[in-house]
Amino acid sequence: MLQASSVVRRSTFPRPGAALMLVLGLALSACGTTPVLSMTSPNADALASKSPAPAPAVKPPVQAPAIPADALTPEQFGAVGDGVSDDTAALGALFAQLNTQAAAPAMAFAPGKVYRFQRTANDQFAVTRDGVTVYGNGATLKVLDGVPTDTLWFVMRIAGPNITIQDLTIDGNRDQRPLMLSDHTQTSWFIDGGSRAVTLRRVRSLNAPLDGMYIRDLVSPLPTRDASRYPTDIRLEGVEMMNSGRNNLSIISSRGVSIIGGRFNGAHGVIGGPWAGIDIEPNSGVDLAGNDGVTIEGAETSDNEGSGIDVAQINNRNIVIRDHASHRNGTALFLSPSGAITVDGLRASGYGSVSKAGVIAVVPSDIPGATVRFSNIEVSDTADAKPTFFQNYSGKVSLNGLKASNVATRTVLGTYQPTAVANVFVDGVKIQ
Repeated sequence: MLQASSVVRRSTFPRPGAALMLVLGLALSACGTTPVLSMTSPNADALASKSPAPAPAVKPPVQAPAIPADALTPEQFGAVGDGVSDDTAALGALFAQLNTQAAAPAMAFAPGKVYRFQRTANDQFAVTRDGVTVYGNGATLKVLDGVPTDTLWFVMRIAGPNITIQDLTIDGNRDQRPLMLSDHTQTSWFIDGGSRAVTLRRVRSLNAPLDGMYIRDLVSPLPTRDASRYPTDIRLEGVEMMNSGRNNLSIISSRGVSIIGGRFNGAHGVIGGPWAGIDIEPNSGVDLAGNDGVTIEGAETSDNEGSGIDVAQINNRNIVIRDHASHRNGTALFLSPSGAITVDGLRASGYGSVSKAGVIAVVPSDIPGATVRFSNIEVSDTADAKPTFFQNYSGKVSLNGLKASNVATRTVLGTYQPTAVANVFVDGVKIQ
């Protein structure tokens, strides 16, 4: 096991297969007296082009039951769904009926249809009825061209127990609407306070002006200290949040969020960012109970201007990331811990200019002492001189298993706080 007070450097690399020369000693960081653990890659001056590792296989979700014969449809309320007609009024009547009628708490869209709409309320459509199931059947709800972006707007608000929505796309149509110049909350999917046992299966957000999905209790008065109304037991199966202006998925306050598979790619554009694939970040001083129990398994975050995944601010506990793919983001993973975090299985590649302190960055927070565990990490094909793994958090941090290949940096590991390190390989050579 390597301790954080060690430095491991490759002194020369005369030819492939030559013996590895290790020089161990103490080194001081640029900040002054803090020791650094550094490993040098032989490929610091040459990068080969490789395809990113494929996304991990995900077990297929359990199939939903057959659509009830008495499920409500948009066409019953006059919707056309031809991708041109304005179906705003018909869709509004459909959702109003779904939430109030005594029987048949189900809705079904026509397969593959595109229903256009515009803004008429802060919460455009809502699902609040206990036990509702929405069958999207591959249909799309698409914002009409030219709809303003300078107002509060939640396209689909979910605020109730035992709700399932599947196979439905919301297209925010940001390219055909005014550019959002500042942070106005316009979100495709909003999971609000009071949501319990909610499953979103294969739903999509495309081209949201701000966030693709936003999970937060806005029912309770702010600041929230009581988590009793926080979104709880939220399951996202194979969802896709793509090309959002700020974050593809923002998790602000929650209890028990499971993300199984799915893609969260291409966040960029709104001034100020953070442009994350997944941003787990309570608002400081407002969401005082934060997030407890977020699991991300078998998902992908790629081509985001900011981090693939952010875990930041205080009040984040029990965050687990497994078998994750993260390619060509500003940085793969940015952690400012305030509670336990486990990362088991991360593949990152294609990093040119890294926006944070390292491809993987663990930085100080206001809550020292948390346990942060990394294992089974693979990083390849990077062009930035920043460390592959940067660690400056004062806590119980460990790294067991890092494979770095074809990385440009001369500092594969840069640890500025005590870190337990084992099983590190650089271009196939194990560092003892």
